[in-house]
Amino acid sequence: MKKRSILLFLMSCCATAYPLIAQQQPEDSLQTNELAPVTVTAYRVEMSDMATPLSLTRIGEKQLQTGNQQLGLDEALMNVPGLFVQNGTNFAQDIRVSIRGFGARSAFGIRGVKILVDGFPESTPDGTAQVDAIDPGSLTGLTVIRSGTGGLYGNASGGSINFNTMKFNDEEWGEAGVTVGSYGYQKSQIKLGGGKANKFLYSLNGAFTSLDGYRDHSAMKNYLVNGGFLIPIDSTMTIRGVLTYVNSPLAQDPGGLNEEDLEEDRRMANDNFEDDDVSEKLWQFRAGIAVSKDFNKSHRLKASFFQTNRSFENFLINDAVKLQRSFTGGTINYEYRTKPGRLNWNLNLGTDLESQVDDRKRFENGGGSFEDQYAYLTEIYASAGFYAIQKLDFNEQVHLLASLRYDRIFINIDDKFPLNNNADDFKDNFKALNPTLGFSVTPSVHATIFFNIGRNFETPTLLELGQAVESGLKPQSTKSAEIGIRVLSEQQNLKGEVSFFKMNLKDEIIRVTSNSGNNLFSNVGNSTRLGAEFSLNGRLSKHLDVSMNLNFYDFQFEEYDTYDQKRMPGVPRSMAGFTATYSRVKRLKLIIGTNWVGSIYADLENREKVDDYLFGYIRAAYFFKFKNNEMEWSGGINNLYEDRYNANIRINNNAPFEPAPLRNFYTGLKIRF
Repeated sequence: MKKRSILLFLMSCCATAYPLIAQQQPEDSLQTNELAPVTVTAYRVEMSDMATPLSLTRIGEKQLQTGNQQLGLDEALMNVPGLFVQNGTNFAQDIRVSIRGFGARSAFGIRGVKILVDGFPESTPDGTAQVDAIDPGSLTGLTVIRSGTGGLYGNASGGSINFNTMKFNDEEWGEAGVTVGSYGYQKSQIKLGGGKANKFLYSLNGAFTSLDGYRDHSAMKNYLVNGGFLIPIDSTMTIRGVLTYVNSPLAQDPGGLNEEDLEEDRRMANDNFEDDDVSEKLWQFRAGIAVSKDFNKSHRLKASFFQTNRSFENFLINDAVKLQRSFTGGTINYEYRTKPGRLNWNLNLGTDLESQVDDRKRFENGGGSFEDQYAYLTEIYASAGFYAIQKLDFNEQVHLLASLRYDRIFINIDDKFPLNNNADDFKDNFKALNPTLGFSVTPSVHATIFFNIGRNFETPTLLELGQAVESGLKPQSTKSAEIGIRVLSEQQNLKGEVSFFKMNLKDEIIRVTSNSGNNLFSNVGNSTRLGAEFSLNGRLSKHLDVSMNLNFYDFQFEEYDTYDQKRMPGVPRSMAGFTATYSRVKRLKLIIGTNWVGSIYADLENREKVDDYLFGYIRAAYFFKFKNNEMEWSGGINNLYEDRYNANIRINNNAPFEPAPLRNFYTGLKIRF
């Protein structure tokens, strides 16, 4: 399998690259490269992306929207170097994202990676995030920081992803579209925006998505509305607000299969999952408001507040859960900037306060119904973080970025079920001080050498504390160092980055399996992670953009019983991706891509090795122009080579494989007015 996949990947790259003419020619408006240096907000400090001493990837609206299926966020993230996405077709478990190994142990959702949406946290204080409230069709951009961000965001920040969904424009605009595809896929969407400049701007998105599913018992439905407003009070003050409502009445979990089941029927559901109707349904509402005030050219004050309410019902094997969550938080940030003509120094001082309160009731699962209740817990996870961030430009070539953050985390679990006599009561608190230091040297506007060191920490989540092998599960801590180089061609049509990193982890939290097959969590002694990442993207001719990335990793445990010198499961040792985008005469856009994922271990003992696989795709869009309107037809093919790979690997499980769909299709139509 491995030799065939590598050969197919290389053939795809060569076949696509063969006709290219590597010369700079006039720009085509359909092309998507955004390579010229831009200002990004990394570590809450505005800085040129070329000068930032961090491994950073940004993706713009055209690349996220044009021709895409927009079923899940895995489509938007699959070509980011250093980032591995699984579980894109199991909407009961949500996508799993890992950055340089952080997040790989997650049984569901995202942990170890800080998720923000329009600047507001989607990750809760215990370090977990579910992204079912993010509509891929509303994305206007995203930024991924692969370097550790513990010095900025605190707990569970092995990396960060900031999704942007707002599009503020003073011209009235609208878009309506419908997409259909294989396995009963349907999506309807409408987007509106506009307002009056310097007075009031708004952006609104509504979407309905449904899917019968490739496998038995894998259907889903999702209704989502999100929007926001921007009010410039005057030239020095703005108020921004966001609102999101999501209702997912159906998300079935087909479960994992073993090798015998795969051979028999890869589309079947796990019998136990189907019999117990393992699934979830939820609704969530979030509101946030942010205020920014400039007192003069040197002093700025920013404050934000958000409230998220989530209602969740989950049927598991022999178990059922009802959960009510209140997630509240706020930020106050003071920024000082030196006056023009002086040494360019930027100082940020701030505090983040967050509180997560979960009312969790557990019942016996009566085949998809709530039977006898046996637990009622109120779980409180609160955090307070205080940070200082500095950016110093010694001159136009040498830059410093430094941060120091102190966090206190408080946990209180109150067992309210009368028959338990407070048996599960629990109290604890954690504290951590995390520094980050980064340097970058830009000998010219076309090259940057960067270096960063830092420390991150990750506390156990509420789930992990409740399912620990032994009491006293400790936070894991990470010391990291990274060096890299970033290059931009003179014509600004090609951009490349190479980075090397090393991380030493202490008390890494891992997932093990009990004799009864349940997930349990434990600390290992030490582990190390070594890695190298390479990316290149740009315009090779008037009509052709290319993007590629290569990733090599060596993640292993040390000094831990039988797992000593074993490879980390759930993360491939190597990955590669290649995409070619052809645009023609402002009408046609054609994207051909291939992603190769190396072999993965499915267990801590490294006995179960999952073969590498190749995922190919074609996406196309054609534009019809009218007087004041535009119509876009789109279509595509996923799993072009019909490789029989697994969309998710359940670590340390006797049924670890969740097979991915074979070759499938979609087509859609959008009208912009």
